[in-house]
Amino acid sequence: MIVREGRYHGAVGTFSVRTDRKPGILWFEIEGFMTVADATAYVAAHKAAVDSFGDRDYKVFGDIRKMSTLSADAAALFEQAKKYSSSHPNFRGSAIWVSESVLVAEQHRRTSTTSGVMGSELISSDEKALWAHLDKVYRK
Repeated sequence: MIVREGRYHGAVGTFSVRTDRKPGILWFEIEGFMTVADATAYVAAHKAAVDSFGDRDYKVFGDIRKMSTLSADAAALFEQAKKYSSSHPNFRGSAIWVSESVLVAEQHRRTSTTSGVMGSELISSDEKALWAHLDKVYRK
């Protein structure tokens, strides 16, 4: 199995994108304020992780509980990462762990809807519900 791992510390925000934490899961964590440069680096890491799965099925688990709201430009870049996953026939669904911040959750929901992943995604502050969703979701 190819493992893509990266931890990137931006000016204020940090992110990691991994494929080695759980089989078939692209796992990312984002904390703090993501600049456009940070978001650009995140998108590149996300795309590389998607590519590392080749033709094998994968699902996405994202932890954005500590992420700040995104600028419009950074949100557009995050939407690109979601569209990239959505365009792959082996993408099976996603689960996004959010805090109680309504603004961050709504921003993520909006870009998930416009990128085409919302039909197979759960956005929640309940970690158990997120893993239960990933256990059963299978986008065709």
